[in-house]
Amino acid sequence: MPLAYTFWHRPQAGISPEGYERDLALFHERLAMLGTGQIPGYLGSYTLRVPSVPWRSGDGYEDWYLVDDWSALGVLAEAAVDTSRLERHDALAGAVLDGTGGVYGLRFGTAPALEGAWVGWGTKRPGVSYAELFSDLASRVETGSLRAVWQRQLVLGPAPEFRLEGPEPVMVPGLDLTFATVVTPAS
Repeated sequence: MPLAYTFWHRPQAGISPEGYERDLALFHERLAMLGTGQIPGYLGSYTLRVPSVPWRSGDGYEDWYLVDDWSALGVLAEAAVDTSRLERHDALAGAVLDGTGGVYGLRFGTAPALEGAWVGWGTKRPGVSYAELFSDLASRVETGSLRAVWQRQLVLGPAPEFRLEGPEPVMVPGLDLTFATVVTPAS
């Protein structure tokens, strides 16, 4: 199952959004320069602009670091702070006001989200079985009303269990959606 380390963050007061986004882009470019062959299992990364979400206050950013599996996640963690990226990583880390994260597994569909895609975050409703919910979600991916369904695998801060991606808003009877937005890539 492909995994994504997801990190929500925002800059400290006094740091311009333009400068923060430039530094984010440079960090992601440094990772991409190595390509998928240099970091085994690394599939790519991207940053989205996000409005205030229920599990983190204030507008900010959402980073997605995509990998093949758990071992690739460890390799990526080491590569992110190797000698060629440590200075950029530490500068960014010092600019972050607050951050939370999680590891999500791609249950159904394909990744990443495309610009303009609808994204909904939610939790399974009590009394709904996972088998019933997964059957419904898989069907929605097969028919194209959803492009991808991510499920939280590891909690590194408060965040909902599911992330749905689709071309337009979708209501799923077995999920309580806590937040929805349209994807906007950071520059």
